[in-house]
Amino acid sequence: MSNSSLAELQAVTSNTLRNEVPVEALRHETPTQGKTNVLEARHGDPIPMYGDVNARGFKTVEDLSVADCVIAHLEAEEVDAVFGVPGGNIAPFQQALRKHKSMRFIIASHEGGAAFMADGYARSTGKLGVCMVTAGPGATNALTGVASAHLDGVPMLAISGNIATDRVGLMAIQESSSTHGVNTVEMFRQACASSSIVPDAQSFQRLLARSLRTAQGLPGGAAHLSVPANIARQPIHRASVPTTRGAFRARPATAPFEDLRAAFTLLRTARRPLIFLGAGAREAMAEHADTFTAFVTQHGIPVATSMRGKGLFSEREALSLGVLGLAGSKRAEAYLRDGVDVMLVLGSRLGEWASRSFHRYFQAIHHVIQVDVNASNIGQFLPVRLPIVADVGSVMTGLAELGQMIGPSSGARVQERWAQVMALTEPAPVIRTPQDRDSVKPQDLMAELDKHLSPDMDLYIDMGNCTGWTSHLLHITPPARIFYPCGLSSMGWSCGAVIGGKVGRPDRAAVAIVGDGAFLMNGTEMITASRYRVGTVTIVLNDNFLGMVNHGEHVQDRTQPLEDDFYSLGNPDLKAFSESLGARAYTVNGPGQLDALLPEVLRRADETGQPQVIVAHIDYREVPPYGDRFAAVASDAK
Repeated sequence: MSNSSLAELQAVTSNTLRNEVPVEALRHETPTQGKTNVLEARHGDPIPMYGDVNARGFKTVEDLSVADCVIAHLEAEEVDAVFGVPGGNIAPFQQALRKHKSMRFIIASHEGGAAFMADGYARSTGKLGVCMVTAGPGATNALTGVASAHLDGVPMLAISGNIATDRVGLMAIQESSSTHGVNTVEMFRQACASSSIVPDAQSFQRLLARSLRTAQGLPGGAAHLSVPANIARQPIHRASVPTTRGAFRARPATAPFEDLRAAFTLLRTARRPLIFLGAGAREAMAEHADTFTAFVTQHGIPVATSMRGKGLFSEREALSLGVLGLAGSKRAEAYLRDGVDVMLVLGSRLGEWASRSFHRYFQAIHHVIQVDVNASNIGQFLPVRLPIVADVGSVMTGLAELGQMIGPSSGARVQERWAQVMALTEPAPVIRTPQDRDSVKPQDLMAELDKHLSPDMDLYIDMGNCTGWTSHLLHITPPARIFYPCGLSSMGWSCGAVIGGKVGRPDRAAVAIVGDGAFLMNGTEMITASRYRVGTVTIVLNDNFLGMVNHGEHVQDRTQPLEDDFYSLGNPDLKAFSESLGARAYTVNGPGQLDALLPEVLRRADETGQPQVIVAHIDYREVPPYGDRFAAVASDAK
């Protein structure tokens, strides 16, 4: 917070902050006065710059090929792994990667898996994820993984090859142009933030810079470049290459003081406030978690998260309500049901996962404050009284400073808030039917896993019933982390993402939780983990059904039994399947077995680099905690 803002704050009367007033009255109508900094251009022309200037280093390299130019940019971004599948039309990139020993080319078994790996790498490291595939089917195979990363705001650069420019229109093998074949540039344009074809070597740098700025911009996402094979080999006569990381990263705006003051006043005077953390708060919480925790503790404000924001605020904290959304916490649901007068949303779009399928309880919230770096995310679901397009971290620190200077509205108000939270309890465990001889209840399996969550563990959760069980029953405390691909909700994501995540952060345990249906889709990537000695752990929830759709249809039509073979998987031997791909595999058939097995499995993964797979046979009859989702689908079907 600036000195002028602090001086202004000190001049605010206690009466203004003691009573809730309209937000419009809390804002300043006059714009703040800023200073204009001027940088001298190379030829002496003044270039006006507003705000802080953060110069980034570049160097000029003569006659650098397009492919080598890409590698040089990635090295500057400290990217040390690229994921893909080789092909003739990306041969120049493969040859460039061979020359640069500082960067590994991780060859996946499928291009979709490679894109999921790049996604996991980006999430685990905070760096750019990079996927390289060939033209035609290489690009179409990668599309789902690229789209999945983009919809979750994960920074990714996807490079696909293309035929040489002198062959366009001749129906060359894997031609991917507007003339013949699949127009992959237009295809990716519908699935990510930008997509371009490189027409010549001299245009390449502009297009690459734009792609990197787009992928690492605000809100971030995936960018695609299609590079013809002959252009990839051509020299750039004077290539400008960054020398430091972050040359193309966008800097989010700082929240205006008047917005911070308005938000603080609303929270301070609320009777039942709530702070809702989404995945857009991940970076801010990594930097400001202690400040944020001190603020909510001082003011007695409970905190809930979206599924993608799960664990950003420790779920062991007294003020944590856990996940508020589909398959969320009953404590969070109860707090929302009993009324919220002010909700501060930090970095969430409030989509279907986060809003419990757009639940009516949200509609009753009196005042919504929504903070996001992307203005288009604000107000999509709920009317927003105070929209703030700014860096989430600046809001956290600004509110904390206000809280330190002014304090809560009253001790009695804070005590009342704490009492409301402490009165919330999780429902007593439901007495379930006796265990089948050869299966374990998924609830029991999650309880056993929960005991072994450690600070150095990253969890990669697939889509399906496993999504609900983990969200509902695991308790994440930072620096442990958990990742979900909610944007596209693509099955099979975790099979690749856990590998990319472990490649990027070999110092952390990487554990995937996946259903058997999703494992059959992408489990072949075990061979990739085995080849490159990536010691991941994959827990497969094996019930021999496409469980989520099986249970969902059963809710809509009770005449269809859960045992119906319509959604059956055919009883594949997933242990033998995993072992054939180079993994060490185990089975869990009853309660207590995962608890006993997991420490040794984690140790072996870390020490040997061999991927480990635990096939847990779960009771297919247990209904996942998707009541709102199933009810919404059933309603839509009528």
